[in-house]
Amino acid sequence: MARAAPPHILLAEDDPVSRVFLTETLRQLGCSVLPVADGAEALDAARSERFDLLVLDRSLPRMAGDQVLLVLREDATAASRDAPAIAATADPEAAIHAQLRAAGFAGVLVKPLDATSLRKALAGFGLPAGTAATGVLDDDAGLAASGNAATLAALRGLFAVELQTLQGEFEGLRLDHDALRGRLHRLRAACGFCGAMALQHASVDLSDALQAAEQEHIVECGVAFRRTLATTLRALRQNAAG
Repeated sequence: MARAAPPHILLAEDDPVSRVFLTETLRQLGCSVLPVADGAEALDAARSERFDLLVLDRSLPRMAGDQVLLVLREDATAASRDAPAIAATADPEAAIHAQLRAAGFAGVLVKPLDATSLRKALAGFGLPAGTAATGVLDDDAGLAASGNAATLAALRGLFAVELQTLQGEFEGLRLDHDALRGRLHRLRAACGFCGAMALQHASVDLSDALQAAEQEHIVECGVAFRRTLATTLRALRQNAAG
């Protein structure tokens, strides 16, 4: 029996570090990926190649993600005219997400993205994906984002200090949802650079609960976040000592 071809993904992301990280994460999930750096490149690629999924950053240089999709959908000769598309944005506002859906995106992912959100997105479109590492510390993801082992070790050292500070400040931040959401947003980026996938996932869950303003869910996610924070900090220290 012939083996199914891996899903072919067009990834349009202008930030070079994020582009490398997302490309490697998708490849770990078993996908074939074409990474591009701006909207014009994305449009050219989607016109000439057939992709199973388009992942387009909302704020691309030369042509925004929604503009890329609009022009593509109107081009009857484009190879990926009908390919499903997901928008990626750092903006958590529901109104922005609604605008992107109205522009034709089938889904919206909030940056920074991680392996879990990408895997769920692939599954949502019926695309097969392998299992990426989602442990406390994912060395492969950290190396893909940082570039080399020495840089990763330095980043993780700084990250451990940040997490220790956050542990002491969390109780006060818990009472100020806006401040906590801002802190979580910054933390998620650092998690990606350090391969702290479990903490990144817990940060997303808590941020979503704060956005929904459901107190019981906030408490539940807050407990899980603090537990994962402690586990991650312990792993970082053990990693440095070993």
